[in-house]
Amino acid sequence: MISLIILFSHALIDFGKSYISNWLRLSNMVTFLLDQMLHIAIILFLVKNNPVVNLIASEQIGQMLNMILFLVLITKPTNVFFKIFFQKYQPKDNQKMDTIPGAGATIGLLERIVMSICIIFNQFASIGLVFTAKSIVRYNKISESPTFAEYYLIGLLFSILSVLLAT
Repeated sequence: MISLIILFSHALIDFGKSYISNWLRLSNMVTFLLDQMLHIAIILFLVKNNPVVNLIASEQIGQMLNMILFLVLITKPTNVFFKIFFQKYQPKDNQKMDTIPGAGATIGLLERIVMSICIIFNQFASIGLVFTAKSIVRYNKISESPTFAEYYLIGLLFSILSVLLAT
């Protein structure tokens, strides 16, 4: 039952957000933040008021919810947040961008997941290996385009910050 409520509330929020955003003349940033807060608030309300949850040890539920929330926060919402808030720094279309569409977002998502696993298992040195590998692959583009280098660094630092804030 909770899954259906979450599904319908999610659909209702996503369907209605464009109308409300236009009606209240909200920016994309504000609309996105309100959208995410509503989704999280509904999920937390439903879980907190679910009688089945009381049957399971609250510590286990708390740990499980923290892990789920952590994984949710560092995946798609972080990609969308980055795209909205750092769009002005993205290299212009007239600059050479030989990449697969969506590859940057996928790389960022995977790097945050790997970083999270490294943090969970206290393997902090391994995080450096992730960034080293990423930098080696992007080295030519970084050295040839200062604009891309800056955008790359913004994305890299944002990935680190988002994982650290989510933990």
